[in-house]
Amino acid sequence: MATGAISNIIWDWKLYKQWFRTRNNGFKWMLIVILAFPFFASTWEMKETTGFSPLQVLGLLVFIFGFLSFVRKGSTRTGTITFTFYIFLFLFILNHLMVFGYEQSFSQFGNSVRAVLPFVLFFYFRKYLNTIVDIEGFLITFLVASVFPIATLYYEILFDPIKEVYNTESRGGGLRLSGFYADLFGYMSHLICGFVCYCYFYIKNGSRKTKHWIFGNFGFLVVLLIFLIGVYNLRHQASWAVAICLLIVFVSFIRKKVSLLQLVVFFVIMVGVGIYFYFEVFEVLYAKDINVVEGKADDTRALNGRVWIWKRYFAYWEDFSVISQLMGSGFAQHPKSRIMMGGGMHNDYVRFFFSTGIVGILCYIYFLITVLRDSFKPVLIEFKFLLLATFIIVVMYSISSLPLLASGAMMYFITAIFAQTKKRGIW
Repeated sequence: MATGAISNIIWDWKLYKQWFRTRNNGFKWMLIVILAFPFFASTWEMKETTGFSPLQVLGLLVFIFGFLSFVRKGSTRTGTITFTFYIFLFLFILNHLMVFGYEQSFSQFGNSVRAVLPFVLFFYFRKYLNTIVDIEGFLITFLVASVFPIATLYYEILFDPIKEVYNTESRGGGLRLSGFYADLFGYMSHLICGFVCYCYFYIKNGSRKTKHWIFGNFGFLVVLLIFLIGVYNLRHQASWAVAICLLIVFVSFIRKKVSLLQLVVFFVIMVGVGIYFYFEVFEVLYAKDINVVEGKADDTRALNGRVWIWKRYFAYWEDFSVISQLMGSGFAQHPKSRIMMGGGMHNDYVRFFFSTGIVGILCYIYFLITVLRDSFKPVLIEFKFLLLATFIIVVMYSISSLPLLASGAMMYFITAIFAQTKKRGIW
């Protein structure tokens, strides 16, 4: 089917169910995982009493079946990836194998599987997600999966917190909602990625004369309020930055596809959000960073103290051999390598730097550049937005979070969309 014809498909519940039923089993099981993930994610804390949680079991099973699905014959693989990505991935896996060999613990085995899982998903989706129809079906599946966590979040906002976790005064104070989940990414992954999914279909339906009310001004306002109120109540610095950038990019994409009245409405909303953010959010959530910039606090306090963590472990890295510095901390066989390559870095760039060395991080950055370059090439405007929005999510969250390790359902969304890099045959 031609790309243009595919882009004109009007989805409804009946069509979605038909699409879901007709997917082959190699892809359908992943769709079921996406739908079930929010419920499994709510079991994370069971590991404190039983030693492991159903979420960890699910992650291991996805790793095994994802790998087996990729290596088995069948389903066309399209596109090629820049060779530097394979260098990065080789160094990443090799370093984790060396750390596991050094630690020889079940805990480290779990950490290594968890670290490699996003790349297993990346190659899985490159094999099984090969048409616009399937990509749109995936986006709808993600939206359906988002209903439970977002409904739970709004129960907490409107009625009563499920558990009370308070920020320190230095982080803006106030209650941080996380519900049944281990952290706020249980909610944030569905808010951020769910909003991107909605924007994709809004852009696609923007020029239609007749469309569902959800894609009109009122529908957009409802979705935008759900998104912004949710992000505000989760009180997360990086998420505000990501949300505002996504809104700016979204408006730039729809400016030629909507009426002048709609554009004025969007502009007024954007100005209102910007003013509110500056006076009610920025000075509170970013107080530490403002003090650092103004010279009122040490630079180690920036990004909620993450700079202090990075400096501490860079001091170990400086004493490593040249081979370890070039190729990764696993080569050092150092007791701190496990931590340096794990989630404690709170930054994917730093984590990948320690995990693959100078050579690996340069290869990873080049891969990101190719993703950005490819984001501007699709003919379909909505698909171009989807690629660019996902790139923004990864690049910005990676500064102070771990979108490719500890981001819940966001990791599945990111890897699925990044897997479309250099697959121009389906655009």
